[in-house]
Amino acid sequence: MSEPTESRLQMAGHWLQIGHPERTLDELQGLWGDAALDYRAYLFRGAALHALDRNTEAIDVLRDGLSHYGQSPLLLQILGSALRAEGRLPEAESVFLQGLSIDPNEPDLLIGYAMVCLAAGQAEKAGALVERAASQAPESAAVSAARAQVAFALGKDKEMFRHTEEALSYDPEDPNARALHGTASMLTGDPRTGYRSLASAAAAHPGEADLRDAARNAKLANHPLLRPLRPLQRFNPLVVWVCVVAVIYGLRAAHLGAASAAVAIAWFAFCVYSWVAPPLVRRWINRRWGS
Repeated sequence: MSEPTESRLQMAGHWLQIGHPERTLDELQGLWGDAALDYRAYLFRGAALHALDRNTEAIDVLRDGLSHYGQSPLLLQILGSALRAEGRLPEAESVFLQGLSIDPNEPDLLIGYAMVCLAAGQAEKAGALVERAASQAPESAAVSAARAQVAFALGKDKEMFRHTEEALSYDPEDPNARALHGTASMLTGDPRTGYRSLASAAAAHPGEADLRDAARNAKLANHPLLRPLRPLQRFNPLVVWVCVVAVIYGLRAAHLGAASAAVAIAWFAFCVYSWVAPPLVRRWINRRWGS
């Protein structure tokens, strides 16, 4: 292989590794002939297309690579992830099982299969697969992030937050871990931290509308005008309502009618504020965000 070709492949891998898949594709466009059929060219092109959410193209490229190079666990792992992203879960499961038949203990394959199970609503099975991956790579950001996603699916918000903290301790700049950390922070009643993490993740993935919307909602929850509503964010609103009603009736039972009336009036005002303030703040934030 010529030196310019090898240099292009190395640069393509470099751009992919540091999170610039579009630059990876630019480098690979300069390859021709046998160089364009190099294993790394298939691998980098498929991974870059997947990173850019061009999954239909990625699937074609990766399957072409597999037809040339046989059952490569790495190509299968990316192919399975692209199929899952397209919602083709049975095909994704089949691909991950092919990879695991070759390398049963590969953490990325185990985590990829776990994500397919999560998408299919099989959280317990996903958790078992993630723990198998953890036995092979106990100190891994990917494992911690996968554990966080399983915890989210099981409604274990505090456990999710703990795992996202672990993931960030291994890789503080990982945008996927940042997104999970932001979500976990919001669920555990910390909108300030949630906004910082979600805004960071959205900046790293400007094309992902879901992340942008999540960051916008976090900014809304973190707005000073909505801080009085934090109890409704931190606790179940029904629990807050029951507690207030209990206080009102408790004061009335203690023959403190004036205090009971004051609490009732304050609670009514709080309810009205909770109905009026969020739409107004949301409209202002949407205007600032340009939508």
